[in-house]
Amino acid sequence: MIRCRLAACRESLEDSKEWSFYLINDGENVIESAILSRVSYEWGDSGTSETPNVQVAGLAPGASALIWRDDGSGAELRMEFSIVLRADGRQIELRFEFPKLYRQRNLPFVAGLDKPGWQERGEG
Repeated sequence: MIRCRLAACRESLEDSKEWSFYLINDGENVIESAILSRVSYEWGDSGTSETPNVQVAGLAPGASALIWRDDGSGAELRMEFSIVLRADGRQIELRFEFPKLYRQRNLPFVAGLDKPGWQERGEG
């Protein structure tokens, strides 16, 4: 079983972007590879997407990796992340859906990151 979370944390790094998205391995095995294959944005009936193909390799159990930075414009839309994961000789695609993040206040701390954020869980 591959279990992980994707957490959105509002933070300023030195790149003029506002949100960081971290992949967290909640499973018992190393995630051999994780590829962020698509980020989709939806507003009502319209939407758009991009294919970043960001890759992370060797994500140990309990570890996290920064997989995407958003400039804040996506936070005003519903966002969906498609990530292809490989572990234990299996490959799966998980989708993580986020609400309009700019509306979220008093976000709880994300276990494993010790930062406030919104998190979505996935397994397969």
